[in-house]
Amino acid sequence: MTDKRITGERNALAILHFLHRFGWLTSRMVSSLCWPHASQADSMARRALKRLLDDQFVLRRRVPDGAAEVYTLAAAGAKRLRDVLGIEAQSGKTLKLANAIHRACSNWYLIHKLADGFEVWTEHEIQTGRAPWGIVDGKAADGVVETDCGLVWVEVENAWKNRARREAIVQHVERGLGDPEHLTPLAGGHHLFRVAVVATNKEALRSIVQTFVESHRKGYTRDHHLSAVDLALLPVTPGLAPAALSEMNLWYDLLLDDTPA
Repeated sequence: MTDKRITGERNALAILHFLHRFGWLTSRMVSSLCWPHASQADSMARRALKRLLDDQFVLRRRVPDGAAEVYTLAAAGAKRLRDVLGIEAQSGKTLKLANAIHRACSNWYLIHKLADGFEVWTEHEIQTGRAPWGIVDGKAADGVVETDCGLVWVEVENAWKNRARREAIVQHVERGLGDPEHLTPLAGGHHLFRVAVVATNKEALRSIVQTFVESHRKGYTRDHHLSAVDLALLPVTPGLAPAALSEMNLWYDLLLDDTPA
């Protein structure tokens, strides 16, 4: 087998594996995952996906609002992962594609973290029970990032939430995050370390920040809770393409300078 053929096979398996992990991906997500530094990454991803489509290893599906096409595993692609890598993969033919903007935001945020050298667990892996963590007090994360200091719980905000749902997020932080003396233990000796609130728009981010501030003023949320909350703004277009990622810490970057002495 020629070097070019070997490289092609390796790239095909990588794409199938990422589809297994994320559930579905756009071609641009595939290019970012498989060719993060290539100048022709998008065209390389499109060619690779076309070959996989022609070989019936992947399916091309349109999200419910019709604004974007995504790729999922076909039955043959799932079988190839089982045969070659020993992964118990399943076809994505019946995978639900609702809330595509929300899932795209989670996918893109985790793709950024993979590029930064972190290990991640995707929303799809958590929802299908394949992640060793990601559910605490009955609440499922929208992703988990592994760091040397502990696990970062990812909470995606795509739309304005009513007060009760925002307060539930704040209470989740109060119960399980931020206190270095009482970290929430999880499987394999890991523990929760931070929560990252990732919003697709400023309004959703602003509303959750205000709820944290109100809880802090009432004395329920402490300084160390707020310091354990990272904020990220990651707009996603109807075509599921991302804008630039902007990150800050809720306490140190946003609130500390405004706190009365």
